[in-house]
Amino acid sequence: MSKNDFKIYDRVINKMNIPFTLSIATTSLFNKSINKLIDQLAIETQKSLQQVDELFSTFRPDSLVKRYQLGDDTSLLNDKFKTVYDLSILGSNVTQGYFDPYFEGCFNPTGLVKGWAIEEIFFNILQPVLKNEPQILGISLNGGGDLQFGTQTNSPFFWKIGIENPVKLHQLVAIYKLQNGAVATSGFSKRGQHIVGLNDHSLLQSTIVASSLTWADIWATAALSAGETKFSKLLQREELTGLLVSNKDVIPFLKGRKADVEKL
Repeated sequence: MSKNDFKIYDRVINKMNIPFTLSIATTSLFNKSINKLIDQLAIETQKSLQQVDELFSTFRPDSLVKRYQLGDDTSLLNDKFKTVYDLSILGSNVTQGYFDPYFEGCFNPTGLVKGWAIEEIFFNILQPVLKNEPQILGISLNGGGDLQFGTQTNSPFFWKIGIENPVKLHQLVAIYKLQNGAVATSGFSKRGQHIVGLNDHSLLQSTIVASSLTWADIWATAALSAGETKFSKLLQREELTGLLVSNKDVIPFLKGRKADVEKL
């Protein structure tokens, strides 16, 4: 499929101090109905993100996270909060504590909330469009570089996802061509050193490719926390796919097996 065979419609939604980009790929070069559809999906996405912010923002004094941090266990009665809480604890257990929702000394699920929110919106709001609109080739939701995406069944269309070089931000270290799934990247180039208890400073960035953005986020965060040597054992055990960037090498891995090392 050539570039002339499809058009990408984008809408940017600013929520949770993050730009979210909703994208639709379609066979129509200009279509009022597609514009109307993506506008409606953007409204629904914005509402969902607003609800997530109200529940999980660590900056809102009335959020369920803040209330839980202050000792209000009734937050766990909320289904969405309980889901995120359980995923956070499971993530900590599976990653041997390298993903830590208590990294600040109190519960803070920041490391997975964005990915979980995007994944929930994708499967509940966006993916059904692929089943109901034959002219839609693909749809994705990107939040700060982490995205969940899908493609019409039997379509030759694929998403091209570039991974920035954390040393030279105008360059890419990899381009993934994928139809369905999720990609999450965690690093220090834009946010600075934000991992508590970091011991291995040689690992600059981690990217995980998975079916679930929630788990891609968890593992991308865990990789930075663990460092290259310790994470290598985990990626083999869990048969993970993705990319590590150290201060010397680009290290791709596929289903738990590392590929040849490439120099930056």
